[in-house]
Amino acid sequence: MDLRQLGPNGPLVSPLALGGTKFGRREGVKYPTSFTLPSDGELADLLQLAKELGINLVDTAPAYGTSEARIGALVGADDHWRIATKVGESFTEGKSFFDFSPAAIRASVENSRQRLRRDVLDVVLLHLGDDDEAILREGAALSTLLELREQGVIKAVGASTKTVPAGFFAAQGCDLVMITLNESDQGQRPVLEAAHAVNKGILIKKPLDSGHQGDIGGALANLVCTQGVTAVVVGTINPGHLQENCAAVKKALAAI
Repeated sequence: MDLRQLGPNGPLVSPLALGGTKFGRREGVKYPTSFTLPSDGELADLLQLAKELGINLVDTAPAYGTSEARIGALVGADDHWRIATKVGESFTEGKSFFDFSPAAIRASVENSRQRLRRDVLDVVLLHLGDDDEAILREGAALSTLLELREQGVIKAVGASTKTVPAGFFAAQGCDLVMITLNESDQGQRPVLEAAHAVNKGILIKKPLDSGHQGDIGGALANLVCTQGVTAVVVGTINPGHLQENCAAVKKALAAI
């Protein structure tokens, strides 16, 4: 898979990325079937397989339980990997808590550097909730990340958004935007078009509708070939599914 530039300041990344939610969290997720967290050996094998298949981007967050720490322990020192993480949301005792104050963001970034075992973080996104536009327009959260980018602590700054107005705002002020896009949810498609118009990166979350998508291969093929999409983030801990996803993406890209 040819690598793509993730926004003006972001790294070169594979068009298929590995989502890390299932690496460290089982509670409060919306997948149709239950699962157990992979062992260290199973996760190491999965990451190695992804690497061999040409995937170089993994997405994680403090809200994903032990995901960051496990990724850092296994591939933090591997220059092959680009890691996207987030700030603003934590998940404790079955509930999400949000704090976008400058102090909380700086502390979160420092904690992520330690857990991921990286002095410089490739990508950090604001992990926004239902009040995404208000948080962005208030300004302190985004400006704090931009300051950390200027200080060389972060390479690229983004926002994981839920609404179109927030996506539009992020497309102007960030290096990249993460949006939901799948066959049953096309609501944020205008954000994709807006971000592409100003050469910003786009990460697609929930491309398979959290496991509820029927034609997985077709859905992934369509998304990776959509103009403006930089990478599609798919969360899986199943090696067979990973291989199938990658095969579908490679076949679609080869046909372009």
